[in-house]
Amino acid sequence: MDLLKFDEVKQTWLQIAQHEKEMLPASSLELEVYKKLLSRFHVGAYYYYIFNVAAIDIEFVSKEIVSVMGYTPENFSVETVIGNIHPDDKARFLAYEQKVTDFFSKLSPQDVLKYKVSYDYRLRCADGSYKWILQQVSTIQSNENGAVIRVLGVHTDITHFKTDNKPAGLSFIGLDNNPSYHNALLPDGNQPLPPLLFTNREKDIFKLVLAGKNTEEISSLLSISHHTVSVHRKNILKKSSCKSFLELISLVNTQAVEIL
Repeated sequence: MDLLKFDEVKQTWLQIAQHEKEMLPASSLELEVYKKLLSRFHVGAYYYYIFNVAAIDIEFVSKEIVSVMGYTPENFSVETVIGNIHPDDKARFLAYEQKVTDFFSKLSPQDVLKYKVSYDYRLRCADGSYKWILQQVSTIQSNENGAVIRVLGVHTDITHFKTDNKPAGLSFIGLDNNPSYHNALLPDGNQPLPPLLFTNREKDIFKLVLAGKNTEEISSLLSISHHTVSVHRKNILKKSSCKSFLELISLVNTQAVEIL
């Protein structure tokens, strides 16, 4: 196994988990797992698993993995996945996971559970052959700060669809009527500028900033406290990765970034 690559992925997962060490019995999530599975994922030749991001440990794998990949649940681990990704897909896998961490770090804590991550790569089976796997992952446990603790993942065999052997881009699928971001990162590493994920209140405040209003005026117009306005302003800059509103306004005007 490529230890360097594993260490890189490990650090990415620790970042998205915010080094959270909280541990809950996996059995307590059983009902939630089945609900998520039935409502969020298309099934076919697939298996599903629970990944504890904080502990970097696959806590549970469904028995279907035997027929799909040839591995037993007991022999399937994070190291198994990382060590058996096709050599041509490893760099892309790492880049996508880093993008996932960046995306979730900009979400509000209440929105962390409202997105599914989707992309594909080739994974080596127990018999040495490779299959194209569509990986779909949804957070099923987070803390009050928005740290991702546990995720439910589904691996679906899509080899029969991949006649051209071309990988798909990374997509973030919005759940519960949230916006989706398809091909947020492309296989060639190009990164289209995604819409900025602003809440309705943040959009209201940004519009007033564009109109030249200061914090005191915004507070009065929206009937909210100065502190609340300041918090929203900070969140807006954090989500946009801008250091100032002048930079954000320039980004929106010169690069036609959409605000949702």
